[in-house]
Amino acid sequence: MKKWLLAGFYLIIGLQAISQTTYSSAVKNFIDYDSSAIAFTHCKLADVKQLKVLEDQTVIVRNGLITAVDDSKKLSVPPGVTTIDLTGKSLLPGFVLVHEHMYYAAYPSDFSYLNLKQLPVTFPKLYLACGATMIRTAGSIEPYSDLNLKRDIDQGKILGPAMDVTAPYMEGKGSIFPQMHELSGPAEAKAFVDFWASQGCTSFKGYMFIDKPSLKAAIDEAHAKGLKVTGHLCAVTYREAAEMGIDQLEHGFSVSTDFVPHKKENACPLYVPPIGSADSPYVKDLIRFLIDKRVTVTSTLAVLYNMTTLDTTIRPEVLEAMAPDTRDMFLTHYNKMRNPFGNKAMLEEMKIEKQFSDAGGLLAVGTDPTGSGATLAGYGSQQSIELLTNAGFSPIEAIRIATYNGAKALGLDNKIGSIEVGKAADLVVIDGDISQDIKNIRKIIWVFKDGVGFNAQRIFSSVKGQVGKY
Repeated sequence: MKKWLLAGFYLIIGLQAISQTTYSSAVKNFIDYDSSAIAFTHCKLADVKQLKVLEDQTVIVRNGLITAVDDSKKLSVPPGVTTIDLTGKSLLPGFVLVHEHMYYAAYPSDFSYLNLKQLPVTFPKLYLACGATMIRTAGSIEPYSDLNLKRDIDQGKILGPAMDVTAPYMEGKGSIFPQMHELSGPAEAKAFVDFWASQGCTSFKGYMFIDKPSLKAAIDEAHAKGLKVTGHLCAVTYREAAEMGIDQLEHGFSVSTDFVPHKKENACPLYVPPIGSADSPYVKDLIRFLIDKRVTVTSTLAVLYNMTTLDTTIRPEVLEAMAPDTRDMFLTHYNKMRNPFGNKAMLEEMKIEKQFSDAGGLLAVGTDPTGSGATLAGYGSQQSIELLTNAGFSPIEAIRIATYNGAKALGLDNKIGSIEVGKAADLVVIDGDISQDIKNIRKIIWVFKDGVGFNAQRIFSSVKGQVGKY
């Protein structure tokens, strides 16, 4: 009895904490619903755990937590509860995206000096508007900007999703970006993890030129603190990283150097050929090895796809979102980076990711708003999810990868990632049937974060013509 009362006490404290966020006037301009009790009735509910879209469901939320989920014919709405009739609409869990950035490419036209530009105003808005209620930054170039951004979002000062802030890139000798520090070895890698964990970073990412000893030291130190490590690797192979205990690997299998002929130890090859056929026994063996080691793989299909010529169509909203000078640079220079050379490899990448998932591997999804510049936060996030269906996943499977799988990858699946009693009311309202067409995720009406409903289209409109400026 005592334990039950104590649990109830802490639940009440938790509910009060959720309901006490004070939003700035700037944020309030985008809020349509901020009620302590809300009922979503007659919705098509995306049950991502059972991989079903349930018809005519009602979901009740109190103080930011889901308190009831059932058939609308069985679950009556209590008096005094704000009711939102979602007839003909779909209700999804908030997206949990795990390869996100607060920066965009800012290269000169001759690409003589690579540079990354922080966009802390427009990108958080775009992420929230697209349905992302939780993101992992997967590498920071301005870590204090990201950390303070997280703080200000949590305090209700500005719009944006909840954030798992990844520390600055853990890079080795040979970095191609001037904004990245090059680690000198294992001792500095350990100290690096200690310092950035003390500053509030909650995850780490190894990058292309980090060597095995430094990566191993970083993984061990992060794990000792209960934190996770992912990697966009090159000098270290996937198999080597998995043996060290890395938690996750980025960009699917497209950057794996496991099958590079005559690869030298701790060296990033000048050219990384496509991994090969999904039917290759070597690929299948690597997949099995990663699954046995419980390594999560992050799909980032949009940024890869937008470097090919498989489809050169640019969504009009993407161009409209860009500031004039950014749009001009994109159309004049960045978009010409597309190359048919990668078309076949792109199609094989999709097959391998599906094969990894079908074999029992945990596949999550992210945006990575870099590459040719066509993959913006928000719009590119939706494209990343949509492309999963090109890889052979059903719409509800793609939504699961973007929600529950992302939450599992971050170790937060007991709190977010699915529509269940006791979880945070992170929800996305779609105007249409998500089970029929994955592109219906573009028809977002509201994004609810901790039970507070934000008008998605109003947010999108607020950054129109601004992306790339700030």
